[in-house]
Amino acid sequence: MIRREKNDGWILITQHDHSILAEQIMTYWGNGEFSNPQPRDEVLFAIKEHDSGWKEWDSMPKINPETGYPANFTEMSPHDQCEIWSRCYKPYAATHLYASCLIALHFSKFNQSNIRKNPDLEVPKSLQLSIKSFVAEKLNIGISDAGLEKIPDEVRINLKLLQIGDIISLTLCHGWRSGEITEAPFDYNGSKTTLKMESQDGYNYQITPYPFHDSSLKFSIKGKNLDMKTFLNDEELRERLNNSNYETLDFTIGKG
Repeated sequence: MIRREKNDGWILITQHDHSILAEQIMTYWGNGEFSNPQPRDEVLFAIKEHDSGWKEWDSMPKINPETGYPANFTEMSPHDQCEIWSRCYKPYAATHLYASCLIALHFSKFNQSNIRKNPDLEVPKSLQLSIKSFVAEKLNIGISDAGLEKIPDEVRINLKLLQIGDIISLTLCHGWRSGEITEAPFDYNGSKTTLKMESQDGYNYQITPYPFHDSSLKFSIKGKNLDMKTFLNDEELRERLNNSNYETLDFTIGKG
């Protein structure tokens, strides 16, 4: 669940809806400076479905017991995170092998952070081994205890495109006013840049350098409008959420 703050409460956006927004944004990626994604359909599928494993969790959200706020996706236990991340890539192995590998690699980075923070927990270690074995088999690349070896440059670049779509969508959904995305690929030959995002109001954004083929883009997403900040328990949050209305957030992205 993504938690966008407003004066009297929150707007809650599901992870999967955020992923759909990410794919809509990255559909426009590519112009005279930036190369189009290749293979386009698989990269866009990975972006669109990378958070599909959150659907069950988002249908039954929980509170952060320390604050009483609706729990943000970053405030979950490593066990819950690992279970969800596994559901994000495994279902597509038979029909979208390449995309499933990109999704697995995407969560491998977050899982490595879990391992560093919780070195004694076995669940993140088990997931990391599962991801390494899965990607190594599907992409036919080497594997070692240190991690995946010899990931093709093209796969690394497409993984970065997934991450860029994720970050841009998260920025819009949260209403963050600025941000930088490092190592954004110009092409598949190693040229990179840093994308800078700026907004005065959390709805209208400028990006420099501009990576999209249309000079001005418009997007929207729906979230549940909650008029309370804190909740006593999960049940109160869910009841309030079920009785709340959707609010549509409209965004623009243009040249900086």
